[in-house]
Amino acid sequence: MKKFILIVVSFLFIGSVNANSINSIKMDIYIDSEGNAKVVENWNYTSNKNTEIYHAYESLGQSTITDFKVSDSTGTNYTLESSWDIDGSFNDKKYKYGYHKTSSGVELCLGISHYGTYTYNLTYTINNFIYELDDAQLLYWTLLPSTSENLKSYYIRIHADNPFSDDLPVWGFGVYGDYAYVSDGVIELSSADSVDSDEYVTVLAKFPKGTFNTSKSLNHDFSYYLDMAQEGSKTCKTSIWSIIFSVLSTLFWFIVPLFLFFLALKYGKSFGNRIAKKKKDKNTPYFRDLPCGEDIKKAYLIGAEYGVVNKETNLFGAFLLKWLKEDKVRVIKEEGSGLFKKDNVKIHLLETPTDEEEARLYNYLMIASRDGVLEQREFSLWCENNYNKIYTLLTDICDTQLDILVKNGIVTEQGKFFSINNYIATPALDEIGARMIGLKKFFKEFGSLNEKEPIEVKLWNEYLIYAQLFGVASEVAKQFKKLYPDILVDNTYDDIVMINTFSYRSVGNLSSARSKAQSYSSGGGGFSSGGGGGGSFGGGGSMGSR
Repeated sequence: MKKFILIVVSFLFIGSVNANSINSIKMDIYIDSEGNAKVVENWNYTSNKNTEIYHAYESLGQSTITDFKVSDSTGTNYTLESSWDIDGSFNDKKYKYGYHKTSSGVELCLGISHYGTYTYNLTYTINNFIYELDDAQLLYWTLLPSTSENLKSYYIRIHADNPFSDDLPVWGFGVYGDYAYVSDGVIELSSADSVDSDEYVTVLAKFPKGTFNTSKSLNHDFSYYLDMAQEGSKTCKTSIWSIIFSVLSTLFWFIVPLFLFFLALKYGKSFGNRIAKKKKDKNTPYFRDLPCGEDIKKAYLIGAEYGVVNKETNLFGAFLLKWLKEDKVRVIKEEGSGLFKKDNVKIHLLETPTDEEEARLYNYLMIASRDGVLEQREFSLWCENNYNKIYTLLTDICDTQLDILVKNGIVTEQGKFFSINNYIATPALDEIGARMIGLKKFFKEFGSLNEKEPIEVKLWNEYLIYAQLFGVASEVAKQFKKLYPDILVDNTYDDIVMINTFSYRSVGNLSSARSKAQSYSSGGGGFSSGGGGGGSFGGGGSMGSR
């Protein structure tokens, strides 16, 4: 529904680009031993109008906000304006910030200062962030109020001196389907999609008594606030429609199990197990050619089916190597500074691939980078909040390749029922699978072969891509560099190692992010509810620009 609304709005206002946009908001919230919150809030923001950005906190209760400071990505530290005038001019507010007190709370304001895309860094303290209840301690805050501007993504991290228990009850409200869970001792909230104008981000958590030495208390138990929060996230009207809904709900519980059964048949097969009746020979001899030529998507699917591509995300690194060979990307290495001097590897995005599915991944990298130069940490954070897009792309690639294999008679399709496909291997597929197994065996034992194999430069480039699919690119490159130093020069070798490391670290958060959101069962079950969160501290305001 959200995508449909966005399409309609885009159509109605096509040609209009006079709009500001919140590309992302990241919040790091440290709760000290007294229950106060030290907040670091980063806005990546694009603007071409208005004079100021603001973030409102209303319904503060016994809480206060102090120690507010602002800087931006140009390295400028803003100056505190003691009396903030929201009607001031652009130049009046340039490189300045201040508090704007309202009848219901306070707005944290700062001058936009320069149009374009910049990152604004806000730091402040929320005193009395945690409240003492009769039976527990309460965290109940609207951290991101609604905005009329397009908020594309957010990520919120809440932590303290002592790690939180992984079964700590946590709920998210305000945006249906977003993520709220505890992982590795930290509360995390993140977006699954862009945030609509009527949505907001509220977090509710129940801490054991004694967790914080908070000085403020409320005369209620936790269930009082849980009921308050959940009230707005459900409807309880008694009418003819509710009766109809009740009847449909009863039928629902009969229909859903049957539907899920067929759904499981269609989508339940794990990665590498979508084609039945495959024959695998462990004694397959070495294979020194390219089983699927330069078609790495075909190699990806068949390699997965025959057990030589063990991770779905290996295709990411293979695409990067392919784009490196095609001059669509370039590897940039910056020497690290400080005590450990850890090098920073960046990918310079130069040209969008013509292949539609490759272009989708390339565009994800461009979005994550914001400026066409992708850092490992940037894509890693993007993956945490958008892992569903990557896995959907990988599934789409496999679906497309299966259709092609069926069309070419390499795989047969049998027993189609309720749009459920049952794919069966043919001898032709088994032959390609055996070659894939043989090639990986050749890679793994290459260094111990008695005779030096003649390698063509062109074949070597493709070897690297296959090795990346197999997850052995670093090992293969090391052996090849030792045996063929004239082919694999230092710069080429360094690029291979850096891309391998970059891809491994960048997508390393994908599976963990997916499993955290799907398996976390305490509180809100890992997913936030639409609406609700009424009565929270900080709620009722808005944010954006004016």
